Amino acid sequence: MPSTRSTGRAQPAAARPKRGQPEHVLSDRASAVRRAVAPVARDTVQDRVYAELGDALICGRLQPGQPLTIRDLAAAFDTSVMPVREALRRLIAEKALEGQAQRSVRVPAMTPERLVDLRRTRLLVEGHAAELAAAHVTPALLAALTAADAAYIAAAEAGDADAELLCNQRFHFTLYEASGSPSLLAIIRSLWLQSGPYIRTAVERHSDRHKPSQRGARGGFHTRIVTALRKGDVAAVRRALEADLGWAFDLLDSRD
Repeated sequence: MPSTRSTGRAQPAAARPKRGQPEHVLSDRASAVRRAVAPVARDTVQDRVYAELGDALICGRLQPGQPLTIRDLAAAFDTSVMPVREALRRLIAEKALEGQAQRSVRVPAMTPERLVDLRRTRLLVEGHAAELAAAHVTPALLAALTAADAAYIAAAEAGDADAELLCNQRFHFTLYEASGSPSLLAIIRSLWLQSGPYIRTAVERHSDRHKPSQRGARGGFHTRIVTALRKGDVAAVRRALEADLGWAFDLLDSRD
């Protein structure tokens, strides 16, 4: 048996069926995980696993209620179980994942109570970050936000949910970084980790119901934010930001 002493790292774990579980069930589960994440380079494996899982959550490539196992993730990342276990521990601490029995975790299910709590908290924290950013407006910031908004609209009209959510993240974090508050940014990222799978559901639901031109209209919220920033109207910046955050939660709360 090959030794792992020379590398200081355990050999990659494979997704092997457990006794009593049909092999095709494990195969389907592992395939779903592989579609959501990508293998990572070994030189920065722990941080990269965490970052890749974080991106998968923020962009909603991991779905509400989806179960995950350490073994499946290690196989998907082509790495050992140790960095995966550490990444999952961090994400559980951030409330982005929930620990389950038998060394598995899951993406938290979408419940009315969780949606209300995330909406209320995001409006409070991100609204404050937007107000702080409004005091640090520069031509470079406005240009960056305008470019991100244009890319967002193009992705929405094309029906490319992955690109749309990435552009939306780019727009918002460009704005929040201008607040000059690393503490707020850390809190906001945690909130995005928790709400990403639900926002993806809202985006796909809206896209299924509307034509490309109507999907592109979602960018109107961003345009209102940029317009208010140009005018130096802090209250209008917050109102536009809250409207932008609120539409997705409104859609998820709808019963039609």
